[in-house]
Amino acid sequence: MSKYQCRCQYVYDPAMGDMTQGISAGTSFAMLPEDWICPTCGCDKSHFLKDEGRPNSEQGHPTIKVNVRCFSTLATESCGFRADKQFELYEGSTVHDLTEKMEIPLDAVKIVFRNHREVGFWTVLNQGDRIGFSPVTGGM
Repeated sequence: MSKYQCRCQYVYDPAMGDMTQGISAGTSFAMLPEDWICPTCGCDKSHFLKDEGRPNSEQGHPTIKVNVRCFSTLATESCGFRADKQFELYEGSTVHDLTEKMEIPLDAVKIVFRNHREVGFWTVLNQGDRIGFSPVTGGM
């Protein structure tokens, strides 16, 4: 049975199963329940790729690039409001993943915009998206 690797680098090995979610050894990836999630990062099965000898690094996963602006108290040298800053993420990443990469505390963000529309932290990002972060206090 084949192993499958999540974008966070966790590898599901059917020979081991997943005792954290009651999946017994010998359960193939295809037989995992639809609501099964990665025990490391919480992603669903769609974020896994068949492990076919790819290195256990981001080289084995497709990536996307998004452009980000931070406003008011969130603006820093690495993320300002005058120009977009480009970030590379794994395909299937969410706004939450982006805030973690940028080391922005979730409680500091009041509104998130993706392509000029308000979205939530669990919104999946796409290649070329324009993201804006507005803080809890302050203006844009």
